[in-house]
Amino acid sequence: MQADYVVVGAGSAGCTVAARLSESGASVILLEAGPRDWYPFIHIPAGMRSLLRNPRVNWNYTTEPEKNSGERRIDWPRGRTLGGSSSINGMLYVRGAPADFDGWAQMGCHGWSYDEVLPYFKKSEHYVQKGDPEVRGQGGPLKVEDYRTILPLTHRFVEAAQQAGFPFNPDLNGAQRYGVGYSQMTRRGRWRGSTAQTFLREARRRPNLRIETNALGGRLVFEGRRCTGVEFQRDGKITVARASREVIVSGGTVNSPHILQVSGIGPARHLQSLEIPVVHDLPGVGANLIDHYVVRIVNRVQGTPTVNEIARFPRVVPEIARFFLTGKGALTFGVTTAQVFCDSREGLASPDLQLLFTPGSTHPLKFGQLDDEPGMSCVVCVVKPDSRGTVMATSADPFARPEIRPNYFSARIDELALLGGVRHARRIFAAPAFGRNSLGEVKPGPELQSDADLLDYARRFGNTLYHPVGTCKMGEDPRAVVDSRLRVRGIEGLRVIDASVMPTLTTGNTNAPAIMIAEKGAAMIREDAAVH
Repeated sequence: MQADYVVVGAGSAGCTVAARLSESGASVILLEAGPRDWYPFIHIPAGMRSLLRNPRVNWNYTTEPEKNSGERRIDWPRGRTLGGSSSINGMLYVRGAPADFDGWAQMGCHGWSYDEVLPYFKKSEHYVQKGDPEVRGQGGPLKVEDYRTILPLTHRFVEAAQQAGFPFNPDLNGAQRYGVGYSQMTRRGRWRGSTAQTFLREARRRPNLRIETNALGGRLVFEGRRCTGVEFQRDGKITVARASREVIVSGGTVNSPHILQVSGIGPARHLQSLEIPVVHDLPGVGANLIDHYVVRIVNRVQGTPTVNEIARFPRVVPEIARFFLTGKGALTFGVTTAQVFCDSREGLASPDLQLLFTPGSTHPLKFGQLDDEPGMSCVVCVVKPDSRGTVMATSADPFARPEIRPNYFSARIDELALLGGVRHARRIFAAPAFGRNSLGEVKPGPELQSDADLLDYARRFGNTLYHPVGTCKMGEDPRAVVDSRLRVRGIEGLRVIDASVMPTLTTGNTNAPAIMIAEKGAAMIREDAAVH
């Protein structure tokens, strides 16, 4: 099996890269460890909760127990199907702040300033409500639109946030990020708009694109210092997919560094301890793991509908009919319907907090399950954490699971920012707009007021927002894994293109920037091919 390019992983980035490379006429093999995206709950937006632990479409990773997160194993859902995590996520479209990308450029990521990445955000996007043409895209494969159905509680949250001092922002992906506004989603009509159903939908008809599902990527294949292919396993049989030009690893923040490590690219001492022959000593592979760790503020609600009641029998029956007849209603919901971007303290170049509102609440101990009683939630997220962790291979076996250590709350500044966010969320929920509907806080609870008590609560009950990045970071420093053109340092014919190359987390959700990285990465590959 051979092609010009082999792409390992058909997630947010991999589908985009494969689609764009196949446009040029080059032959492309796209390998995906999971099945085709046929599972029906993938495509219904509100079906997301049934995907968070579903082994059919999910890697179901967990972190190692750590002191700062209550010695718990925290669930880390990662998509394992065509579309990857874009097939199981909350469908939020959040680009990040201009300062994020200008910061990358200042770190030595040449060509990655905001002005230089904006064309690729616009290229990927078709924003249904159009927006400012200077910053919003039209005609791209990725359909982005505002929520089709908005419960009254969401409007009250937007009003309450303004009463608490946060300005209204009509487009949180527009020219600036501060303030409160309504969420935007990636859709294809009434359905989920994963990269499999947008970028790959048309590309898969091309005869020069070969898609191999249930193809679990293993070790990379080398001739000297040049990568020439990748082994994959299917039905217990090992096959080699060979690339005449380049191999592109797009396995995501967990799988990409793991593939490199088991193939002999990574910190030499660690690889030697596992008896993995060292191809290239690259200390940064698997380091610089960054994730959004969050805490939920939950209030009980009366007198207005919440997701908690609407999603249950018998109320859900007319919603099912409404969805299939009109493409509207509760089944079109993702997760977060409104957001606030704000500062935890004065003097910041861009927001360091994201407050995400949901007109519903989940059970504190039952992952992904709704509360029995009506509620509303505000998730407090420190969007620019300083804490860093690792993803490390545990065996020379390429199919053994790696060890994930996020090292949450290892930086004091992250704790202080979180406390500032909790105070903001409480002020919003106490605003007059919620006066008739809020029955008061139940989580963490009004009895928890001191910094120490709130941090203890965060460690015991906080969770991931599913945004890991950074384990194959881009840059020019000794810990960088890829250069500014996403080429693996010290190896020819090999790139990493996915969220793992981000040197820092972006301000908000990560699907949109991962797609942008793939757009820009594919353009770089085509440019380099044209030169040679």
